[in-house]
Amino acid sequence: MQHHKMKRGKIIYSFLILGIFLIGIASSANYCCEKTNSGAWCQEESSKSECNPSYNAISAGCESTSYCKTGTCINQKEGTCIASTESVCTNNGGIWSDKSESDLSQCSLGCCLLGDQVAFVTQIACNRMASTYGLTINWNANINDELTCLASANPNAKGACVYTDAKTSAKTCEMTTKENCQNNAKTLSDVSFHEGFLCSAPELGTICAKSANTICSGDDVYFTDTCGNLANIYDASKKDSVPYWTTIQKPDCTAASNPGNKNSATCGDCDYYSGSMCQTKKAGESVSVGNNLCRSLDCSSYNGIYSGTGKPKHGETWCATDAKAGNENSPGSTSFRMMCYNGEVTMEECDSTRQKVCSESDIGTTDSPFMSANCRANVWQDCILQTKEEDCNDVNVRDCSWIASSGYSYSVEEGKLVNSSSAGLCVPKIQPGFARDGTTDAIDSCQLANTLCYVQMKKDIINSNYVCEGPDLNNLWWNGNNCSCVNDANGNYDGGKTWASKMNSICTKLGDCGDKTNYAGAKGNVQESITKTNLSTGTA
Repeated sequence: MQHHKMKRGKIIYSFLILGIFLIGIASSANYCCEKTNSGAWCQEESSKSECNPSYNAISAGCESTSYCKTGTCINQKEGTCIASTESVCTNNGGIWSDKSESDLSQCSLGCCLLGDQVAFVTQIACNRMASTYGLTINWNANINDELTCLASANPNAKGACVYTDAKTSAKTCEMTTKENCQNNAKTLSDVSFHEGFLCSAPELGTICAKSANTICSGDDVYFTDTCGNLANIYDASKKDSVPYWTTIQKPDCTAASNPGNKNSATCGDCDYYSGSMCQTKKAGESVSVGNNLCRSLDCSSYNGIYSGTGKPKHGETWCATDAKAGNENSPGSTSFRMMCYNGEVTMEECDSTRQKVCSESDIGTTDSPFMSANCRANVWQDCILQTKEEDCNDVNVRDCSWIASSGYSYSVEEGKLVNSSSAGLCVPKIQPGFARDGTTDAIDSCQLANTLCYVQMKKDIINSNYVCEGPDLNNLWWNGNNCSCVNDANGNYDGGKTWASKMNSICTKLGDCGDKTNYAGAKGNVQESITKTNLSTGTA
């Protein structure tokens, strides 16, 4: 019995030891905090109280949790791909993938072409740079090493593409871009590109050499080599210059006195905006080398109306009229906008009724004048309503002129000219005209000039002629007489001719009205009849 009790005591002791061991294990367990109270991500802590209660936390190693599993974080803003947990990635604005960086195509390195520059970066980095600089991208995933990528920079650079002719085995050449030359390497033999060189460069050792031929390319005249390739712009003084046939160079043959080298026999540096472009020479034209020159586009054969200096230049516009000199605003006159373009003069009619008029100005320099014109609206409609000289002459609002009014002004109430003490009157600067069918505002303009001058007349006893009579006290409604309407400056009766002449000077300025000479110089019919009315009886 004692032996049995001792054995049982050993068993109890063993369990006590095991219990102590298990308690020790439990007390050493860690918690995987998705985020700790101190701000660390995916950190193992010995106490759950160290974990931020707003995030996940379980008693396990972080490598075994889903929220702390490592994947790839794509940062589109920075253009990077880095290993990261999903929580860290998304909380920092990234896009997370459970794939590795090497398994994501957008994270693979490639050649990013931006304009004339290249960079060996990821596609997302390439997109970011394109967005930053506002450029169109060209990302090539097939270029997977940096040296090859750098060699593809500046694809539009021009130069000599040297290769071996498959038929003749000769070393030949083509002037092209770097990109085209690299593409030719797929089908041609021994291809090499020489940026900035001409095919006629002696050091390239090709069969292409300098020549005395020229060709038109774009606006300019170019030398061509014996292979037909473009060389530099034609300069007669450098036709035998080895350096000028070796590398691509800018021309320096333009004379300051002849911009665009118009009709130059020695320089092919043309300029369309200055009035020249490459064309084949004509009979009688001289060229030192080749058969092409910078032909002048000016209108040198034009002999019509031109307000500029010399002959009209290419691109110039100016004003002209079909009226005789001095009759520019007369009945029937029309203004035109003239244009010189590619050596020819064309015209645009503004308006035969002068509701639109041609306006021109010199926009060039003192040394190089250049005329520019346009058809603009003639703003005359409210001239007659202006009562102040400064309002009348405001060119920003209307096209009017202030003139002496002979004591008349326009009455809005009566709709006509009335006798007043006005010192001036506002009239159209350019008088509107009549349309052929008579439908135009100019008719209304002429009606504005209508006026009446009431004069009390009496018959002279001696010679029975009518004469102007002073105020009649028996007619109280009559407050005065207008003898000036029928007498001349000396007070002698002239039948109203003097007054009619004064009024005609106003009438003619309001439109195609009154006694005027037309655009061809023909004088209109003059009506000088005067109606005499007996004011007392109303009978003529």
